[in-house]
Amino acid sequence: MTKRVKYLKNAPLSVGDEVVCVNMDDKFSPIKAGTTGVVKSVSNVQGSNIYYVKWDNGSKLALLEGVDQWRKVETEGSDDEELNEGFMFFTTKRAIIKEIKK
Repeated sequence: MTKRVKYLKNAPLSVGDEVVCVNMDDKFSPIKAGTTGVVKSVSNVQGSNIYYVKWDNGSKLALLEGVDQWRKVETEGSDDEELNEGFMFFTTKRAIIKEIKK
């Protein structure tokens, strides 16, 4: 099965989530648009979440909810899963026979 990737706009993040920076509201930030990273911790300060990220370029900077823009990377499926067509056919055939016997 092939992996399907979704990019969720400014979705809430948890530790271990992969994230792509869209924009940091800091003109001196070493994190450019398109840089990926992994969330290392999350804290809440006065009702706003702060996501501490280890970026692939080696930087460790936080994303600020309501200030910065990002995309949460969500992957569906995995390379370990294989489509077993024989099982699907057997299951379908069994269901058809069951329906016929009713």
